[in-house]
Amino acid sequence: MDTLEELAQIARTRPEKLKEQKEKGVKIVGYIGRFVPEELIYASGALPYLLCRGGQPEPPDAVIPYMLRFMSPYSRSQIGYHLLGIDPVVPMLDLTVLQSTDCHESRLADLFEYFKLPTMRLGVPPDWEKSLSRDYYYKELARLIEKLEAITGNKVSEQRLKESTDSINKIRWLLSKINLLRKNQPPPIGGADFIRLNHYSFYADPQKILPKLDELYQELQKGGSPFPKEAPRILLAGHVVAIGDYVVPKLIEDSGGVIAAEFLDEGMRHCEWSVKTDGDLIRNLGETYFLERTPPSIFQPAWEARAEFMKKLIRDFSIDGVIWYELSFDEIYDLECSIVSKVLNEINIPFLKLESSYEYSREAVGPLTTRVESFIETVKQRRS
Repeated sequence: MDTLEELAQIARTRPEKLKEQKEKGVKIVGYIGRFVPEELIYASGALPYLLCRGGQPEPPDAVIPYMLRFMSPYSRSQIGYHLLGIDPVVPMLDLTVLQSTDCHESRLADLFEYFKLPTMRLGVPPDWEKSLSRDYYYKELARLIEKLEAITGNKVSEQRLKESTDSINKIRWLLSKINLLRKNQPPPIGGADFIRLNHYSFYADPQKILPKLDELYQELQKGGSPFPKEAPRILLAGHVVAIGDYVVPKLIEDSGGVIAAEFLDEGMRHCEWSVKTDGDLIRNLGETYFLERTPPSIFQPAWEARAEFMKKLIRDFSIDGVIWYELSFDEIYDLECSIVSKVLNEINIPFLKLESSYEYSREAVGPLTTRVESFIETVKQRRS
């Protein structure tokens, strides 16, 4: 698809475009995590940059002198690329906003501060159903606005926030429409491409990506699919598929399956939920980001809500099997994996757990390929 390649090119050239804007005096704000609203960054006149890279073993290893090996390779990667001198954006950031939800992300924030990078922590309480926690998060958003206004010199006005919210909502809406096309059998776009499309959506100017997404949607509506009709429909679940960590999604689809849906907490634009643009916009942002979306695994108690949402995805997208993809030492997701496995066994859905430390050498990929191919073949036999 030519449109996907055009979006890929936009994503590849994002660092040089940011450098050009930086030279013109525009502030660049990096952020890590699903609880940092990019709407606020745009409304302040700054440009957002999502730090969500992964898939290579060297960056997490570069952090070992400062961060335990038994920490998530995803969290370690977000500063590892910088320590290796191969991240072109982090050195020019005027601020990096890091959500603090667990020990991995809190330690990452420690390192950003240790290396004297401009840093702000955004507290995200895990007791999401308590009013005290919600109020705390709303206050954190107010504190973020104060910080953004201080570094940009611009007021986050209601009008600017409404404009940025409208733009991001339109991106969500188009991604949601593309996602719903994946209910088709076979789907016109697979998960490997849809995950990339989500990643590209974080790196393009909203006004430039909107016509491209609409163009892609029109193209996909015409029918046709790169997958055979009998391809097993897979739900890919877990914590995160980072930008650059594409081995597992590609392997699933190269092995004869098709990723028809995802249930990931990071790295995806959660397009099923839009932010209301009437009333108190900041409160609306907080409610959507903190309350309305399916809670992440770190939120407690959330396992029942997450299991119900996964079962809904299985029904709505006619899922034949679930592949759980987690990263080494991501203990919260490892615990949830046990719960998910039990739930899926009760409803007779095949389940495969994969774990990665971003080690994708030939020796590591061989056994991984065998496991995925065997799983896909088992699901195929069940379908027939």
